[in-house]
Amino acid sequence: MKSDLYKRRLVLFTGKGGVGKTTVASAFALSCAKRGMKTLLMQVNAKDRIGAIFNQDPIGEEMVELGPNLYCVNSTPASAMREYALMTLKIKIIYRAVFENKIVQSFLNAIPGISELVLLGKAYYHAAVEKRGKKRRWDIVVLDAPATGHGIFLLKIPSVVTSIIESGHMFEEAERMKAMLEDPEFTSVNIVTLLEDLPINESKMLSETLQEELNIAVDYIFANKVLSNPFTEEEENTLHRLEDSDTLLDSLFQSARFHGARVASQKKYADILKEKIDCFTIEIPYFFDGADRAEQIEKISKIISTQLNQTGEVE
Repeated sequence: MKSDLYKRRLVLFTGKGGVGKTTVASAFALSCAKRGMKTLLMQVNAKDRIGAIFNQDPIGEEMVELGPNLYCVNSTPASAMREYALMTLKIKIIYRAVFENKIVQSFLNAIPGISELVLLGKAYYHAAVEKRGKKRRWDIVVLDAPATGHGIFLLKIPSVVTSIIESGHMFEEAERMKAMLEDPEFTSVNIVTLLEDLPINESKMLSETLQEELNIAVDYIFANKVLSNPFTEEEENTLHRLEDSDTLLDSLFQSARFHGARVASQKKYADILKEKIDCFTIEIPYFFDGADRAEQIEKISKIISTQLNQTGEVE
């Protein structure tokens, strides 16, 4: 059954580095905001690209409004730890005495996975806990998660914590996060890929790890930079026969033939993707003038919304 991403509280995007994960996460978040949903687009300890996408200054630890209903933050382990500690201790002077103590800081930095746990805890807080008055502050939190290896570790850390400690506040927090990630009605994990050999194989490994080891379902595969074929079959056959003594024309013919070959290659890999991963695929076209500009993110957000509607599960 296809999932309605717009009904989830936390939607994550991960995948191989360089496949356009941040672009897709940004476009989906924009599509949520355009539906009137109060949306938080969240990065975790990332080298910011979202600010440039939306023609803003680099996004840091302070929340920034990107547009109507759309906000963004780039959480770091230090900022997440500070906010978590303040929520727990309530009083700033106690926080400073405890967490700004160099010995305590050294101890915390030495705990494996503590950075990932507090970053995931920050996402959990925004998606499940944070309120303004009697209402939830956010209708949906979109997490631009780290690339495959670090992304798996981020999502695995609650299971690691609950496997090595049996009680206490950290155990309870990790259990809540683990339950949140495993709840398909609350959390949606989606993989971004390219229609190429290495990204598809890495996506298969990621999908199997999430579902078999972590009990986290994968909802959609987002195939990015998909080329369209502007030629009919007859025109393609003609292109292969054409040669011209004019250097410019001959270069154009070669470029057209190369484009056709890339389209054929992507079609082959699209079939391989369907065989390897049993998920519905959202296809995002290749934009020759760049996909990181605000106007292109707007186009991609509409494409994502339209294709999700076409699955028959989104109202």
